[in-house]
Amino acid sequence: MKNIIIIIIVALVTGDIGYAIGGSGNMEDSKLQDSITMMKEQSVSIQKMAEMMKSGGVTMQELGMKYKDESAVEKGKDMQAIGEKYVKENEKATEGSASMKDIMDK
Repeated sequence: MKNIIIIIIVALVTGDIGYAIGGSGNMEDSKLQDSITMMKEQSVSIQKMAEMMKSGGVTMQELGMKYKDESAVEKGKDMQAIGEKYVKENEKATEGSASMKDIMDK
């Protein structure tokens, strides 16, 4: 599941970047702004999903310890780790988007 999400994000970002670079001479400012807005909205959605995974993982670990279910604790740890990974990847992508905007504005 995590690979599918990453593939979709990469496809969307590279598609938008490729479109912006390839047609940058003809692209209107409003289209550029729309692309940037869409990328920011996607970033916010990914951030929310990652935070939900982290908090869900912590909750699952707590319940696993409460009911002495080692499997639930391990799955909770995995879910928390995946959420943290998505947070870091989203931060890197956001930094890349800002630098790409600077390049396109020149």
